[in-house]
Amino acid sequence: MNFTRLLTSAALTAAMCFAQSDLALPHIAGTVFSAAGAAPDDIRKTVDDFRLVTGAAVNAPGSPGAAENRRDINWDGVPDAVSAPGALPPDFFNKNSARGVVFSSQEKGWVGFQVSGKAGVTDVRFDNFLYGYSDIFKTFSAERLFSSTGSHVYDVDFFVPGTQDRGSVHSFGAVFTNVAIPTTSSIEYFTADGVSLGKYYVRVAARGLSFLGVSFPGRVIAKVRITPGTDSLGVADNPGGGVNIVVLDDFLYSEPVKK
Repeated sequence: MNFTRLLTSAALTAAMCFAQSDLALPHIAGTVFSAAGAAPDDIRKTVDDFRLVTGAAVNAPGSPGAAENRRDINWDGVPDAVSAPGALPPDFFNKNSARGVVFSSQEKGWVGFQVSGKAGVTDVRFDNFLYGYSDIFKTFSAERLFSSTGSHVYDVDFFVPGTQDRGSVHSFGAVFTNVAIPTTSSIEYFTADGVSLGKYYVRVAARGLSFLGVSFPGRVIAKVRITPGTDSLGVADNPGGGVNIVVLDDFLYSEPVKK
């Protein structure tokens, strides 16, 4: 499957936002970057285009960086001690490797987060949850992947890196793996007031890779809600039966700045 980059006009993008979220603000138009395919090269051009819009250079982990740059998370530098089968602290990327994001969930009950294991250390690509996941999950940047546990829906809140000051960004995108059922995997973007800027759906690439990123004019994004697939890790992937297990690879977003 060939990648597709969707750069819409302001009017068309606004209409799409409104169609995809009852709470969308149609007067704030986002530019959408979307791609899907069997291999990393099928989405790489679109990811690179999004990187340029988000910030041509990457700020190193740590204290606040240049506002015109971006942050990347590819999970591969996460220590084994907080990777599978252990849990990743929700604030790891604002405390241990400060990049201005904290994970949480609106779901009731216990919800955690995990980075997949490294070859030679433990099971890879979430085979620790169910053997065979490594056959359906590909990587964009080898070798680790990321997922919530106990729920398949989670939030990413932005902070000024290394601080407790709430931040905002103008762009956020992520790589998904094994999206097999249309309109089930999505990213929803929120303002600081909790108003939705739109829910955007991820293109299908069963046992492949999909990328979705949206860039807005101005730093209006305070939080994103990620919904990968239909169910959380631990059950068998069965798209024909309405069950799709999806996890994520790289996150890309503009430098979080104080609101």
